[in-house]
Amino acid sequence: MNEATLLDEAMLAWFPPAGTTDSPIMKTFTETDLRDISDLLCRSGRLQWSRIPRIYTILRLINEVEAIDAFLDSGITDLSLPFTQKTPPGQLSDQSSRIRFLDVQSGVLTKALDLEQEGSRHRHFSDPDDVPFKKIAELGKGGYGYVDKVLSTVSYREYARKLIPRGRTFRQDRVVLRDFENELQALKRLSHRHIVRLNGSYTDPQYVGIIMTPVADCNLKTIMTTHPLTPETHSRVRTFYGCLASALRYLHENRLRHKDIKPENVLVKSHEVYLTDFGTTLDWSDVGHSTTTGLAAKGTLRYCAPEVAQNLPRKSSADIWSLGCVFLEMWTTLCGYSTSELDSYMQLNGSKSRLYHANISGVTSWCYMLSSGSSDDARVPGPWVRSMLEVDASTRCSI
Repeated sequence: MNEATLLDEAMLAWFPPAGTTDSPIMKTFTETDLRDISDLLCRSGRLQWSRIPRIYTILRLINEVEAIDAFLDSGITDLSLPFTQKTPPGQLSDQSSRIRFLDVQSGVLTKALDLEQEGSRHRHFSDPDDVPFKKIAELGKGGYGYVDKVLSTVSYREYARKLIPRGRTFRQDRVVLRDFENELQALKRLSHRHIVRLNGSYTDPQYVGIIMTPVADCNLKTIMTTHPLTPETHSRVRTFYGCLASALRYLHENRLRHKDIKPENVLVKSHEVYLTDFGTTLDWSDVGHSTTTGLAAKGTLRYCAPEVAQNLPRKSSADIWSLGCVFLEMWTTLCGYSTSELDSYMQLNGSKSRLYHANISGVTSWCYMLSSGSSDDARVPGPWVRSMLEVDASTRCSI
């Protein structure tokens, strides 16, 4: 029995012979159906066909599978769907085949099809198996959930996916969804070369997910814990000062406060750097000012500004402090010291606290030591970092 016959027999689960069941022309295919069809095509050696399971399914239903290579040669993918009467598939030779194609295509237009499209709607999947992404690798995890590298089963593009487990109770779930919506709305407003890009979002019974690019090589913390820096990495990190300052200025110009800037929330991809994790971001566009009062939202205590730690009124200048702490660590590594040496110094000097806002004298003396070097890496960042780490928020520099 040849491969073509084996493939036809395996496909009978979705495409039974005419007259044996209700007309298959009216069948609606789930994302799981389409993924299984794709897997079967791949296993039978039809790799290119497996990348367009929706096109294959339509052509199979209208008995025009022989035209599939013409679709592939024209660069048509499942993302080209749906076709319309004004833009019928020209790869089909006769008008009746085109009309049947248009009639049948609605059966494969699943929610997953436009999830990656710019400006697409948030999607809800009642079945987790219908989510159109395959996990390739885990990129990181934290208190919120985890980030993994995924492959789209629709476009075959790679993305970073942030997955946040939904709460076990109504109250917990409401908090999770609030933070998720917060991050989603912030990302929808942002378009900057040094801020991660939103590609789509969805909810299923277990998780809420945000699909983003790029898929980072690592985060800034990973780079800074590598000691000493290689010459190439050293040159890269030097450029990050301006990149991150530009990203934060853009954020503030769009009336958004990040509220959790730290090395783990700075992603590195090749020679580029990206600000990420907007789950705690404050949108102050409606109130006209960025000042907030009351208990501080969750964030990372080591990098938070003094006014945040003390639950005093705070505004966008709190982000400046946090970025100043990140710059302090970058400056440290560029001067040839490790961040662990900075930690040890903080624990032996001043108030002996590792928290920057709680050990100002330790930070000040460390900055003085770094500035005493003769290289540009030692001298140039000093004024920026010191002005960003002013305890008095009103005298802190702006970006």
